[in-house]
Amino acid sequence: MENILPKRKVYDRQDAYAKITGKVKYVADLKFSGMLYVQTVRSPYAHARILKIDSSEALKLKGVVGVYTAKDVPGKNQLPKDKPVLVEEVAKCMGDGVAVVVANTKIQAMKAAKLVKIDYEELPAVYDPEEALQEGASPVHGDSNSAAGHTTMKGDLEVGFAEADIIIEREYSTQRAMHAAIEPDGAIVIPEANGLLVYCPGKGPFNIKRAVAASCGLNENQVRLIQPTIGGAFGGKDADINVIAARAAMAALITGRPCKMIWSREEVLLEGTKRHPFKLKYKVGAKKDGHITAMEIKGLADVGAYISKSQATIWRATVEATGPYKIENISTTIVGAFTNNVYSDAVRGFGSPQVDFASESLMSELAKELGMDPLEIRRLNAYTEGSITATGQELTGVNLIECLDKLEEVFPCHEKPAPAPKGKVRGRGISCIFRGEAMGAGFPIKDAAAVNIHIEKDGSLVVFSGIAEMGQGGSNIVLQMISEVLGVSIESMKMSPLDTSYVPDSGATVGSRGTITSGNAAVIAAQDAKDRMSKIIAEKWNSKLEDLVFENDTIFTKNQSKQISFSDAVTLCYKEIPGVYGYGWWSLPSVWWDFEKKCGDTYASFNYGACGAEVEIDLTSGKVEVTNLVAIHDVGRILNEPEVKGQIAGGVSMALGLALTEEVAIEKGILKTTNFDHYLLPTTLDFHQFKAIPLEAKPGTNPLGVKGVGESSSATVAPAVLNAIEDALGVRIRHLPADLESVFAAIEESESLGYIKGGVRQN
Repeated sequence: MENILPKRKVYDRQDAYAKITGKVKYVADLKFSGMLYVQTVRSPYAHARILKIDSSEALKLKGVVGVYTAKDVPGKNQLPKDKPVLVEEVAKCMGDGVAVVVANTKIQAMKAAKLVKIDYEELPAVYDPEEALQEGASPVHGDSNSAAGHTTMKGDLEVGFAEADIIIEREYSTQRAMHAAIEPDGAIVIPEANGLLVYCPGKGPFNIKRAVAASCGLNENQVRLIQPTIGGAFGGKDADINVIAARAAMAALITGRPCKMIWSREEVLLEGTKRHPFKLKYKVGAKKDGHITAMEIKGLADVGAYISKSQATIWRATVEATGPYKIENISTTIVGAFTNNVYSDAVRGFGSPQVDFASESLMSELAKELGMDPLEIRRLNAYTEGSITATGQELTGVNLIECLDKLEEVFPCHEKPAPAPKGKVRGRGISCIFRGEAMGAGFPIKDAAAVNIHIEKDGSLVVFSGIAEMGQGGSNIVLQMISEVLGVSIESMKMSPLDTSYVPDSGATVGSRGTITSGNAAVIAAQDAKDRMSKIIAEKWNSKLEDLVFENDTIFTKNQSKQISFSDAVTLCYKEIPGVYGYGWWSLPSVWWDFEKKCGDTYASFNYGACGAEVEIDLTSGKVEVTNLVAIHDVGRILNEPEVKGQIAGGVSMALGLALTEEVAIEKGILKTTNFDHYLLPTTLDFHQFKAIPLEAKPGTNPLGVKGVGESSSATVAPAVLNAIEDALGVRIRHLPADLESVFAAIEESESLGYIKGGVRQN
């Protein structure tokens, strides 16, 4: 496959008009004749045995069709230690679904759900992951609360620390946060003659299809999923959406009527998955000149009540926990514990933001202890071409120094901020990261995607892709790649709806893998179609295949002696061959992990990033304003500059919430954050001077040369902002988020230590 160089033309997105005019249909907008509404009855307890379910009063209510429990699930209700469709015997966290009510209207279903009487026996519960792993702790599953654990080892820690001139130890922690997509999760399931039709917005459409088939006892070919427009996901619409679709499917099978379940915002918070809270202990040794000699990391994650994708999330965190630094002696162990808290799952970044916050906070703390410049200590230890990671992988295509160079160029790292207004202080902080792309060795599956192209007889194209479009612009990239290979305008193409009956399974839109996999598959598919057409045209013109040029909706010879419009060429081809089409399948190179030796080539490629943040802190309120933010990300090759800048901006917005405001509060397993009124999301008012810089230093190691940026963009901001807060106050905050209370406590500590006097930062 040839290396395709993009023309860098900006292409309008085909889905933009319908979205901005409100014409697009989300799952909540869809209605079908005879449709019923499904409402979940949930456990109010963190850990409780179900003794009796009495649905008699609910069934008396007008419009109620049925009340169903775990015994009514037609197929497999639960995988080991994972979330059940409905709880059969023991609810393991608050919000666990125990029954569903099906009624003619949403209001009837909601009223009836309140009438279902359930007798519970409260059981001993465990809420703290450290306590959960202690002997004698109440088990959530089986005999042990050990949910996951991974280790990496390199060199000899004892030797590394003996060589150090300085050793410091620090502890960091991150909070429980949510995806906060504007569209809540939901699904509609319609019974058909020999199966089910599912309308469901999710990042893994074929995963939803498989989950529905398993829970309903059907073959996968008996379930068809059509994906409506998705109103955001950010790592969500995954485990939760599978459960929702399974509950609606059960109701549809039993009643024989279309069934709809749309969660309210409160339900998303109550039962929906959250980001893993982490506790991380770092011990680092370094020479006086700043070279790191050893690093030891011990981490603990709160998995919550069910396993979901915690194994893979904690694995990624483990292999990336040292940051992008050359260290000869390393030991990292991160474990996950089951608790009776709401369960954790994938959220944008998938384990990286937690460890990046810790490792980059640590690097700035180490620089301070050594009296070094924060940028210089990073340069000194940064990965370069051929560096060996903590897992023993030799790196290629390393662009970290280029990211740091660009940061120094565009962000005043070494200058003091301008004097702050009275009663305020300012500070600056930086960070840098590396992140493995796509699924990696933590997922033992082939990481691939496919794209099909059908060229109609009038020369227009229909494109079939299995990658979910969640607002990231992935569909547009697929069309752009086809346009550049076939030389046809995007306006002549149409992206087919994502229907599992005829689009190829291309995995989930996760891990920043969409452009890498589907973009490269699209090029292969377009080349396949081009080859079919070229063969016919070359024969007709008595020309060589390599002399044909596809450009500007025209096919012509290099010497321009012959030419034909693309549509006329298609007509010509249809006279000779039964169809004009293209098929493309592309896979990332294989990776591996040795669990016994705790090493391996973890990802086929890595991307790199750097961030600079300036903050202004109000000493009266503790409010932090991020007044200047620069996010630089290694993207390999820019295919569509507005799209990639949009991805970076979106990741930064989400990361600002992680850094400063967002936290789902839980007290002894009981959810205290029940809506957005107590969950503070950043808005456009929180963006001041922001610059997104996609960097083309070296192309990625794939035919398109691209790298993903959707998740890495959410990982650099929190450490840069917290480093800036420490620069402003002289006091370090080591727990996210740095909210008003945390910052105000740091201000008081700073004043007591004499770093701030009379509202002025002392040098």
